[in-house]
Formats: sequence, structure tokens, C-alpha cells
Amino acid sequence: MEDAISCCNLEKQFDGFSLILSEFHVQKGTVHGLVGANGSGKTTTLKLLLGMLSPNTGTISVLGSEYIGTDISIKQKIGFIIEEASLPSLLNPFEIGKVMSGIYDRWDAEMYSSLLKDFHLDEKKPFRKCSRGMKIKMQLAIALSHGATLLILDEPTSSLDPVAREEILDLLGNFAKDEEHTVLISSHITSDLEKLCDYITFLENGRIRISEEKDNLLQSYRLIRISPNYLEDIEPSTILGMKRNAFAVELLLKTEDVPSFAEANRIDLETLIIMLAQKGDWS
Repeated sequence: MEDAISCCNLEKQFDGFSLILSEFHVQKGTVHGLVGANGSGKTTTLKLLLGMLSPNTGTISVLGSEYIGTDISIKQKIGFIIEEASLPSLLNPFEIGKVMSGIYDRWDAEMYSSLLKDFHLDEKKPFRKCSRGMKIKMQLAIALSHGATLLILDEPTSSLDPVAREEILDLLGNFAKDEEHTVLISSHITSDLEKLCDYITFLENGRIRISEEKDNLLQSYRLIRISPNYLEDIEPSTILGMKRNAFAVELLLKTEDVPSFAEANRIDLETLIIMLAQKGDWS
């Protein structure tokens, strides 16, 4: 399958932190989730892909272009949400729409107006007076209204109530249904990623720890719950995470390593990421 995003031997160095993506690919027509703790490199990755930062070494290709920072034709095809990319604070949504119509060749004023209504945004309320959730909705309305084929989104559902989050997830899911549109989304809300994404990449300390199809990833691991007395019967090298209490021990194992005497329980994405990040005992 064709890549919408491809990074090879990519490095970005900061004082006290380095992001190294030896191989990172986002396939066209998929929804790809980035997950990791604060400081793991998620936002830095997105800024590199948007041309807001330049790598020290390595190559980046976005929609077939290696010059995302200066390639105006490619920028027309990318919608994005990133916290530092704010909108003019004194303008209201109606006025911002007029500005965007002069920036984007394929601006769809009718879709933009419809999204403002769906998101319950007041066309006359200045951007600076909007809550963070409202500002995110505004940026998403813009991202979806100019014919973009790639969305790059940093925490788009944070600060939203559950109903609004569900609406956003439905919109993004529909956006990528035709296999011509691609979404790369970072989020701390792993339940959103589990619901929406086809692929998951787990960043840890500036490195890719896991990058895999979501369903395969969740099938590859299992939780077992055993009495502490049986812990010595588990091969230590197979234990990838552990949670103890007074009466039982929960262990994270690869599916093929689950012993015959233990029941294998399906794991959700949030628990998997926490236990992998904590590695040893998790309490």
C-alpha cells in the first residue's frame, strides 16, 4: 500500500532530548494513532511532518513531497490541529472563514458553515473568547473544509465532553472511509485511538517502541490473573508487565506465552500501553 507519510533515519536533537525515527510509515487511506507519555516525541514528530521543524538528519516524505516546509501545493492538501498554530484572536468564525477562502484553493464555504453549526459554534464570537474545546472545534472545521487528503492532528479530542468527542471521532472515521484520505492523530485518550485507528505507534523517550496494526497488536498480548503462589510457575523472561494486590497478580504476556493453567484475557489499548511503559511492577 502507498505511504502518505514516510520517515527514514530521521533525527531531531534538542538539549536533553533526541527524537530518532529509523522507520516510520503511515499508509494512505488509514487512521494512524500516535501514543506516548508527555515528552515522548509526539508533538515534535507532528511538527516535523508539517514543516514547522527541520530534522538534523534523515528524510521525510509527506504526500510524495520531501519539501513540506516550502511545497505550497502539498500544504493545500494537509489539514492540521496543533496547539501552537493558533488563529487570529480578534476574528470570529465567520471572518476566519473569509480569510481561509483566500488561502485555500479548494475552500468549501458551505461545508465550513455546516460544521460550525454541527459544532454549535457562534459565528460572531471572537476566537479569543472561545474555550479551548471550542478552539479545537474551530480548527477541525477549518481542517475539514479545504479539500485536504491528509489530516495531522495533535490532541483533537482533549477538552471536549464525551458527546462532542464522539461526534469528532465519527467525522474523522467518515473522512478516512474512502481510502483516499489519511489521518495521523496523537492523543492521550487511548480509548479514542482504540475506537478510531487502524494502526498504532507507541513512542517512548523519542524512540518507536511499537508500530503495528491495532487489531494485530491487541491480539498479540494477553492479561492473566493468578494467585501469587503460582508466580514462580511463569517463565520470568515472558513477563512484560505486572500488577500486584494482596490476593492476585495480573501479568502481561505475549499471547503465545500464556501457560495452559491460566485464562487469557483480552487487553485494551490503555492498559497495554501503561503496562509496557511501566515494564516491571505496576501498582
